[in-house]
This record gives sequence, C-alpha cells and structure tokens, in this order.
Amino acid sequence: MFRSYKILKINLVFILFIACNTSSNLDDESSPIYSTESNIIENQELNSIISNESPLSLLALGDSYTIGEGVNEEERWPNQFVQVAYENGIDFLTPRIIAMTGWKTYDLINGIESSNFEKKYDYVSLLIGVNNQFNSRSINEFEDDLDKLLIKINNLKKKDGSVLIISIPDWGSSPYGENMDRNQISTEINTFNNSLKSFANINGLKYVDVTEISRRAINESNLITSDNLHPSGLMYLEWAKKIFNVWIN
Repeated sequence: MFRSYKILKINLVFILFIACNTSSNLDDESSPIYSTESNIIENQELNSIISNESPLSLLALGDSYTIGEGVNEEERWPNQFVQVAYENGIDFLTPRIIAMTGWKTYDLINGIESSNFEKKYDYVSLLIGVNNQFNSRSINEFEDDLDKLLIKINNLKKKDGSVLIISIPDWGSSPYGENMDRNQISTEINTFNNSLKSFANINGLKYVDVTEISRRAINESNLITSDNLHPSGLMYLEWAKKIFNVWIN
C-alpha cells in the first residue's frame, strides 16, 4: 500500500514538472508568434510583434507625385513606404491612394468628397501644391484650401491617427525645367513649402522634406522617369525611406 502511494506521488510530481516546463515555453522568445495573416514570425522586435497583431492602414492624398505618374504601381512612394515598413517589422495594409496627375488643392478636396470611405485610417499623408504653383495660383488660396483639407483629413483618420505633410518637390530640377527659369521655380516652391511647414507646425502635424532629394535630379538623371519630369522609382524609394524615418521611427 505504501509502495503504491509512493509510486503515485512520484508520478504526480513528474506530471507537474512536465506541465510547468510546458507552460514556461509559451513565453519563450524562440516560440513562434502568429500574425493576423497566420504567418510565423521568429525573433522579431517588439514593434514587429505588435504591428502584426493588427496591420496598419495608410491613406495617401495628393497629385501625380502620390499616384506615381510614369512609374509602376509598386514603385509609387506609398507602396514602397509600406515595403520599407514591412522590412522594419511593421505591417501595413495595401495603401489607399486618392490622387491624380494635375490636381490642385481644390481638385483634391473634390476628389475626397466624391470618394467613398468605409473606415478610418491609422496614417494619412498629404502631398499637394505643385500644380497650384505651376498654374500661378495664389498662396492665400493654397492656405485656405489646406485648412479645408485638414478638416477632411481629421474626419478620415482614427482618433489616435497620425498625419504627415510632405514637401513639394522641385520640378525645375528635372530635365523638363532645363529651358525655364529654375531659380524662380525654386523660389516659388520654397514659398509654398514654407507655407506647408508652417501649416504642419501650427496644427501639430509631422512634416518631411523631400524637396532636397528632388533637386539632386539636376545631376542624377536616374532619379527621373522617362517623361523627363516625374520622379523615378529610385527617387520614390529614397522618399519612402526618409518618410518612414520621420513618420514611424
């Protein structure tokens, strides 16, 4: 009887040991962690684990520089931004883009108003104004439209969503601007960008300068696509990396 009791006691201790050992493995860093896509992620940073629990959403608003005139879809800066984020352990859904070549600020306002939205977004970017400058629209009109756009953006982002204002590239540095007054174009672009930066500061928004990258195109032809005006996928990649570092890191 005593021997049977002793054997039973040993078995119980062994079972408890196995159970405790198994339980401790649930928090082991070597254990796989599953994302919402059921992909196994191993040895990821904490932000990677958090992001894969719920992929983030991005709404990109703008003009030809956002829709990526002259490049493939995967070369657009929002698409490359999502890829850069993924490579840094942060999972985004495919970005939604509301933009069209030639759009000025009021065209974008109309574009937003004519679009259907079924959800709000974690991140919203705004890159607009080059066509206001190109068509000699006034700064006052531009600034009034920015205020209207911000109202719409605030209605489209989540309560804790983040908004990024992106500077206007200097198209005068492209081959297209070779026979134009590049100094005047650059001065006007700076004026519009100063307005954008002030707008971002006043409203507590993040701001990123991609203009200086665009100005390198005057000496680096590979930064411009075949239309001699718009950025190439290579320039958009540089934007995406800088935008990630300013916006997410």
